[in-house]
This record gives sequence, C-alpha cells and structure tokens, in this order.
Amino acid sequence: MEISVVDREEFVDGPARENLIRLVEKILLYLDLSARSELCVSLVSDRDMRELNRQYRQIDATTDVLCFPQKSEATPDLLGDIVISYETAVRHSRRLEITVEEELRLLLVHAVLHLLGFDHKKKKEREAMREKEKEVLSYLSGAE
Repeated sequence: MEISVVDREEFVDGPARENLIRLVEKILLYLDLSARSELCVSLVSDRDMRELNRQYRQIDATTDVLCFPQKSEATPDLLGDIVISYETAVRHSRRLEITVEEELRLLLVHAVLHLLGFDHKKKKEREAMREKEKEVLSYLSGAE
C-alpha cells in the first residue's frame, strides 16, 4: 500500500505521522482493499479547508474533512485524496472530550468509506454508512 501524509503546516510530528499511515493501512486492510492501494491524506488549516470547500462545494466555510475519489476502471487501486482540517479536528476533539487521535480515526474511517462510495445524504445510505463506520471502528479498537 502506498499511503502518504502531507502536512505542510507541521501539525503532527514524525511518530504521529507514522501512526496515521499505520491507521490508514489497518482501515484499508480491514476493508479488504488491494495491497496496491494508493491514498493521500493531507492535514490543512481551517483557512485552507475553507478555500477548498468554497472551490469544490461552493460552501464558504471550513469543514472537518473532504474526500476526492480517484478510483476508476483505469486506476482501480488509486483510491483518492482525503483532506482533514487539523484545527477543526482539534476543536471537535475538545468538544467531544476525546483525543485528537481518536477524532482523526473517526474522520479517516468516514473519509475512506466515502472514497469507497458510501454516502449519508439519504436516510438508508446514512444508516448503512454509520453501521460500517461502527464496524470498522470496533475492529480498530481491538487491533490496537
């Protein structure tokens, strides 16, 4: 698997970056994805996330995570890009009284499922996605 983490603002140190890569690998392995899978995770500021959200979703506000799927018949192993606002993740973790690492785990599971085609716009889709999120998070809790 080729997992890259882009963190130009240096929100996390080297060991935390390696932990993120291992976490994504565990998620992909659990979901039975190819060993050749490729995925990029970017940690960005609220300012940068707001610009991306405005550019790609026409919403002039920051958000916690954006996904950019790239998987196609021609590139079945190229899953895509996940962009996480690290500053928003920190705020959410404080509000939820969990660690930043736990919040990042939630966001990464959610985002990978989006890259695989899960959605939450309709009630039935939302229920299926939430169930899969719980399943993957449960696995990750036991795998640590």
